[in-house]
Amino acid sequence: MPDMFPQLENGASLGAEQLVPRLLAEPDSTQGLPTEYLNELVTRFADDGLDMILGSAITIISQQLRTIDILGDYKRHLQTLTFLCENKAIASMITTLPEFDPSNATAKNIEEISLLGPFLRLTAYPDSAPKVAENFFQNAEQRYSADLESCMNGLRGTVHNIQRTMFGIINSIIRSNPVARESVLAYFAHILRLNVKRAQIQVDPQTVASEGFMHNIAAILLELCNPFMDVKASKIDKIDPTYFQTSRRIDVKEDTKISGTTEQSDEYYGDSRPQNEHNFITEVFFLTISFIHYGPIRSCVNYNEFKREYSELKRQTERMEQDMARMGGSAMPMQDFLMKRMKARLDIMAMHKLAYEAMLMDTEYLSQTMRFLNLEMSWLIRLVDPRKQHPWKSVTLPLPDEIPEIFAMQPEWLIEDIVEYFIFLGKFCYQTPTFRSNSQEEIVAFIITFLRNSKYIKNPYLKAKLVEILFFFTYPLGKGIPGELEPMLNSHPLSLDHLVPSLMNFYVEVEQTGASSQFYDKFNIRYNISHIMKTIWNHPSHRAKLREESKNHELFTRFVNMLMSDVTYLLDESLSKLSEIHQIQTEMDDTTTWEAQPPQQRQEREGTLRTLERQAQSYVALGNETVHMLQYLTKEVVEPFMVSEVVDRLAAMLDYNLAQLVGPKCQELKVKNREKYHFQPRVLLSEIIDIYLHLNCPAFVEAVARDGRSYKKEYFSKAASILLKQRLKHADDVHALEAFVNKVEEAIQCGVEEEEELGDVPDEFLDPILSSVMEDPVLLPTSGTIVDRSTIRAHLLSDTRDPFSRAPLTMEMVEPGKRMFTLQSGFNIVTVITTSIIDHVLFLLCFCFVMIAPEMKERIEAWKAQQKLKRSDASKTNNDPMDTSL
Repeated sequence: MPDMFPQLENGASLGAEQLVPRLLAEPDSTQGLPTEYLNELVTRFADDGLDMILGSAITIISQQLRTIDILGDYKRHLQTLTFLCENKAIASMITTLPEFDPSNATAKNIEEISLLGPFLRLTAYPDSAPKVAENFFQNAEQRYSADLESCMNGLRGTVHNIQRTMFGIINSIIRSNPVARESVLAYFAHILRLNVKRAQIQVDPQTVASEGFMHNIAAILLELCNPFMDVKASKIDKIDPTYFQTSRRIDVKEDTKISGTTEQSDEYYGDSRPQNEHNFITEVFFLTISFIHYGPIRSCVNYNEFKREYSELKRQTERMEQDMARMGGSAMPMQDFLMKRMKARLDIMAMHKLAYEAMLMDTEYLSQTMRFLNLEMSWLIRLVDPRKQHPWKSVTLPLPDEIPEIFAMQPEWLIEDIVEYFIFLGKFCYQTPTFRSNSQEEIVAFIITFLRNSKYIKNPYLKAKLVEILFFFTYPLGKGIPGELEPMLNSHPLSLDHLVPSLMNFYVEVEQTGASSQFYDKFNIRYNISHIMKTIWNHPSHRAKLREESKNHELFTRFVNMLMSDVTYLLDESLSKLSEIHQIQTEMDDTTTWEAQPPQQRQEREGTLRTLERQAQSYVALGNETVHMLQYLTKEVVEPFMVSEVVDRLAAMLDYNLAQLVGPKCQELKVKNREKYHFQPRVLLSEIIDIYLHLNCPAFVEAVARDGRSYKKEYFSKAASILLKQRLKHADDVHALEAFVNKVEEAIQCGVEEEEELGDVPDEFLDPILSSVMEDPVLLPTSGTIVDRSTIRAHLLSDTRDPFSRAPLTMEMVEPGKRMFTLQSGFNIVTVITTSIIDHVLFLLCFCFVMIAPEMKERIEAWKAQQKLKRSDASKTNNDPMDTSL
């Protein structure tokens, strides 16, 4: 009995503080409280002061934990709270305490002053627990990877135990009674509202909650979602899609929407919107979505930034070490001081980097998150599925043109979080079993659904990231080991029917992203597309789909045109950068002259070389993939490449690059360590020759013959010699190439004779862009200029504006006599609807053209026939027997 009623010493605290040591001790031990006594205490004071007796003691225990991290004695506090919350009366009482969800909390201090905050912030993230990282990962650079991995697993195990314990506590509170459940949901929603700044690109970490606090709550919510995250998504219909509109718990009114405008969003989320009660599944689903957004996904973005800073500091340190080594003993004291500072900073960042990786690359967390995102992706597809049956019955593509409002008004970050997670997984966590150990059907269905119906997502960069996910998970894991997603892309019904047309359509679509960096962005996106196409190309269903899509003349012609433009630009940039690298390397090889240059000049040239090398690596890699795609596409289909708006440009592009590879300037492409730049000139030459052979038909032969700028017969002879010598082509291929060149030579001769027959062409018959004789003249109503139909069609493939006035233009607009006027029946007048003098002028031009277009076409044909007849008559005259009569 003396232990139960200890004698108080002078100055000893009274009240709740007396209970704290007893509560922290093991129950039923000599230092702790008997369980029976505690139960009787709760029964006696449940409705009469329990919060004053135990509530204050629990608050003190929470306050004690504020200064303790996972290196300290935190377990007693967790065990005590777990033990107390096993009693429903205590669990429900906790939520009534003012400290449970303090109204005066800020984003930064809510994890300290709220009752559960100190428990939820126990973590290994370096932003709030730097000592943990520095304790576990000291001297990281000198330690074995197995040792570091063991430390990571130890940290993960500790955090898992904390998260499981806190889940048990939260679950006990939620199950204690409906009021307590509502208080927990309100507490989590309060944390979200305070931390909306965490989603911003630039945010001061001192103004928001810590990474570990947000991550731990996300992990607890994922556990709460576990009962409805089954493979069949059997409870997906319980999730209310109107939650963001009809709940005041989470406010997304100001967030960018998936495809809705600001005006539409303001109306949808206006003050007059209804407010509904929602079931627990819906509440937890949307809270989990939101905490993943503001928590772990933001941590992934922060890790990316941190890793870039770390890599940059490492490069600067290595560069300074090299400079100091060159200077020898003449290094300045300030440089020594800076070097020590940089190395110390680098050591700390290395430790923090490993702590980040321990938390973010945890297989258990990654797997749980992927399971949840699979459910979220199925739910998003269900919103656009006209039958509302996905995933129970797979969605049917393509989707209707009209985008459902319920989908359009969802916040864009729902999709952004999905793509950020999978890109992080593919980029940094490919060595973990996470992706292959979870269902992949959902990510494939999600990507193909929204690439096939690209207008459903208005942000082009989100769609580009969908392609990037496919790229990462189709990239080979090793030599002969296919990417993890390749089997699924070659078997999933949606993939077999829609992947190829989706990729082709997006290849064209990314030409105009609307961003200032769109010119360079499109090459990275198209590189990913070309890699994916190469990966799936061996499957016969995908090749058959390409042949089917090639009959869609407009889309396929635009696709081919973009492909040609990319090859032209990328190869030109690649070869020019390699030529510049060759020049600098030649300068550096002349050591006497090089050493004679001032140090500053040498440093500038070395910096230029590093820049050129980075650019060359990028351009060559992109160019290789694009040429390779052109090579296997031309093997499968030829006809689409022979249309008038494509064939001449294609021939000129191939001739120009063949001249670069085997012409007089090819010696300038010899650089040291070609593999460093992914430069394989013989492979590139072989693929270009393959394209010539695949396209060997009369239309292409004539197009090559018309290229007077780059075509030379001797280039083909030299290419054949190289390919035979290096055993890259069989003799049969070389013979086929010789036959092709002979046909081109014959076509050139015929062209010369035809040009001689025509003689001087009247200017009115010449196309104003190409200066060639027009075959099918049409009027551009936006400028009043007459051009050949094939010329303007080729122009509009890459630029949808009038080349003369820069006004918007389509091929439908150039059809003569179909715009600008109508003839009124019964009257010999023309009725014109105009709004300005320009309209009147354009009308008159169009009207006149309707009268002269057929006439001009007939005049051109008549003139050609006349010129040929004159040539024929002259030839006959020249061939008459000489008159020898006197």
